Amino acid sequence: MSMTIKKIAEEAGVSIATVSHVINKTRYVSPDLVAKVERVIEQTGYRAKLNEKRENSLRTGRLSEIALIVPGLDDSCSSQLANLLSHYWAAEGFVLASYFTEGDPRREKHIIEGLVGNKRIAGILLEPSQNQASDYSELSEADLPFACIGRRVEGLAADCILSEYEEALYKGASHLVKFGHERIALLLEAGAASARAEQLRGFRRALEERSIPFDDSLAIEVGAENREGLPALIEALGENHPTAVIAGSGRLTLLLLQSLERLGLDCPKDVSVIGYGGGGWSALAAVPVTTLDEDLERIAALAVDRLGALIGGQPPAPREFRVPVSMTIRKSTQIIGQGPFGESAVSPEELVLSEEEIERLRAGDYRVAISFHYCGTAWASLHEEGIRETLKRYGIKVVAVTDAHFDPLLQITQLEGIAMQKPDAIIAIPADDEITAAKFREISARSKLIFISHIPEGFAKDEYASCVSVNEKENGINAGLLLGELFKCKAGAKVGFLKHGTHFYGTHLRDMVAEQTIADNFKGIEIVDSRFFFDIEKAYDACKEMFLLHPEIEGLYASWDRPALEAIRALKELGREDVSIVTFDLDTEIAKYLAQGKMVRGLSSQRPYEQGVAVALATAKAILGTGVYKYIGVSPYVVQPKNLGRAWKDIVHERMPEDIENLLRENLRKTD
Repeated sequence: MSMTIKKIAEEAGVSIATVSHVINKTRYVSPDLVAKVERVIEQTGYRAKLNEKRENSLRTGRLSEIALIVPGLDDSCSSQLANLLSHYWAAEGFVLASYFTEGDPRREKHIIEGLVGNKRIAGILLEPSQNQASDYSELSEADLPFACIGRRVEGLAADCILSEYEEALYKGASHLVKFGHERIALLLEAGAASARAEQLRGFRRALEERSIPFDDSLAIEVGAENREGLPALIEALGENHPTAVIAGSGRLTLLLLQSLERLGLDCPKDVSVIGYGGGGWSALAAVPVTTLDEDLERIAALAVDRLGALIGGQPPAPREFRVPVSMTIRKSTQIIGQGPFGESAVSPEELVLSEEEIERLRAGDYRVAISFHYCGTAWASLHEEGIRETLKRYGIKVVAVTDAHFDPLLQITQLEGIAMQKPDAIIAIPADDEITAAKFREISARSKLIFISHIPEGFAKDEYASCVSVNEKENGINAGLLLGELFKCKAGAKVGFLKHGTHFYGTHLRDMVAEQTIADNFKGIEIVDSRFFFDIEKAYDACKEMFLLHPEIEGLYASWDRPALEAIRALKELGREDVSIVTFDLDTEIAKYLAQGKMVRGLSSQRPYEQGVAVALATAKAILGTGVYKYIGVSPYVVQPKNLGRAWKDIVHERMPEDIENLLRENLRKTD
């Protein structure tokens, strides 16, 4: 069997594209890889074949061209595939010639008729525009090797190389559903019957598994006749427009983004987007686009290998090949948070006071008290600062601020003292959801209650005014992705989870979502141990026990920064400063580790000042009785060493301390 670049790639343990770039010198390849490929070329005797090709250059005259018949190259997937095929066929001595059908069956038929009688054509790669074998009888009857890519033709005896369309759309729709979306639109290519049916099947399966009804109006077929009218189709859905859209092709991805811009809809604030096979431009867009990515190198390699065998007189039995589609998560999808009763999160931007409401507040002599579970952190100080400054702006007095030091019985005593002052509203973080519930329920009859992060156990929706929280679902996903990205390229990586045992709604939700994010998106990562702590200091013991039992653990999730610091203390005693930690909330001590690139590799942080502002506005609305905002979700902030300086300013609202700044500067200098 003759040696091909596919076999060279397998022997060298590199991609076919790398072999092609080494041979043709079309792109930089590291010296180590060049040496590896060149060594295999010499050992297999492929060098003689290369020399012969270079002497003869590309074939000319009879059987010198491979015809690629596609609708067009107006999307990045098609153009990348054509580019790969051109390189691969050039390595085999053929010229790739592209022919465009624009999805028109008559044009396609005319092109095929011309190629069948063309003596230069050695073989055809066809992306069909029709669906039945009878539509391609002339091609089947001709003595001309051909294979199909991208679409299947029912009953046609030919190799067919396809992506896993159903699984791709199932993966994309599942991702959006987990992000809280229920009204999801799907854009499908009108002419691609087989691919379209598979994509729709995967999309519907993802919805059905989560008991979300399928809406026919949200599955939009886009063809030449309605392509320009896509903005109108989306606009026609009115205020009930989808919260997310998946595009079924690269062409439709670009069209979708253009349509949203014309409609003045922001991505992902107004509409989340999952594109298809966007390639390099997806990461460089103004908002980097989450994409379902076809393995174009694998598709091209299979096409060259199978068609090459036919051309070489070694015809394999026709087969259908399925190539997996991966998903790259970027910033074009937004998480829709959910409150304790499953209600959708309201954005803080919706908390706007009218001039009339402001006048009423300033004339009302309203009074508010704040009951914190703990005040000893910079987070609590910023939260209080945001609340106080905003309430003061509208003439609302803060008559008391208490600190329960995590003691629910002390908080109950403090609440009794607060209640005697008869405030119009009480802002509170319960120290314990169960123990404090009865006291909060008692005072809810006299004062409006605005909870931060979570509500007491057993509370009904009508027993409190609002709950303001970081979007904990997004928080958990951020942490899961941070941890997963650290180890995604390491097969068999093992991680541990250090979780808060007390059932606070917020921490429980983000712990659960982070764990699920790892399980769903990083199949090569194993969560080998998951331990609970109840008191913060006990995180030290839980971590030590975990690593004594499982010394193979390389990554650790911790529920927030303070238990993370306890875990770091335990790991240092064990001599395990190699462990990578992901946690929550930006504070001075955790920032020092992040700045040095030691142990703490990333975190998802609340924005306490902004949450304080949202709490104050929700309190003002509750006092006036204007507007019901049961759950207000503030988006968290992802922090890594590379953006620590900006993140500190955005979250803490002051310049980063000089010692942390110096540590960060030194670390970044070393890694450049």
